[in-house]
Amino acid sequence: MSFSRREFIKTSLIAASATLLAGISEGAQAVNPDITHGPRSVPNVALTFHGAGDPAMVQKLLAIFKSTSTPVSVFAIGSWLKGYPTVAKQMLDAGYDLGNHTMNHYQMKTLSAKIADAEIAGCAVELKKLIGNHGKWFRPSGTQYSNAIIRKAALKYGYKQCISYDVDSHDYQNVGKKLVLSDISHGIKNGSIISLHFGHQDTIDAMPTLLENLHAKGLKPVTLTTLLGA
Repeated sequence: MSFSRREFIKTSLIAASATLLAGISEGAQAVNPDITHGPRSVPNVALTFHGAGDPAMVQKLLAIFKSTSTPVSVFAIGSWLKGYPTVAKQMLDAGYDLGNHTMNHYQMKTLSAKIADAEIAGCAVELKKLIGNHGKWFRPSGTQYSNAIIRKAALKYGYKQCISYDVDSHDYQNVGKKLVLSDISHGIKNGSIISLHFGHQDTIDAMPTLLENLHAKGLKPVTLTTLLGA
């Protein structure tokens, strides 16, 4: 009888330990050092754009934003800013957020610490030339999430946290207007940060309907600064 009791206690302790460890593991996986969304209690969302591409296509999107009074946040690529410097002032004058998306848009998780550092520094220099500061936000290129090397370099140049997203439009894959809208619609909610791109016709085609859909859902587009209260 006592043997059975000891076995019962032993089994219970093992089960409890396994449950505890599983909970710790799940919690560790849930912790993300990047900012993926804003407050879920407020019906605001941020339309964030990876800034590069054909200037004529960019102007078409900017015209839509202007005509609909839609604020956006743009993560500019430094090499693109060098070739198209007037867009920085245009975005700032419109009240948009302008941030750092590295100098050359490499796959950042494949880079050495030295090159990752240079990629962030290069774009920060271009931004400072054009707008007088390094930009409010940083998003790593070629990856949804940062790593320790990226975060260390970002912090060095004044970006306290990397900006990720919780809704991917997949517009950069040229999947067509319908799928872009569908991918956004399925994941969007209060506080969402949506990943979009300049330089793709699908994005231009989808934008008027996207803005209508957001309005119908009671979701208001705002800049990252507004969304995050920064």
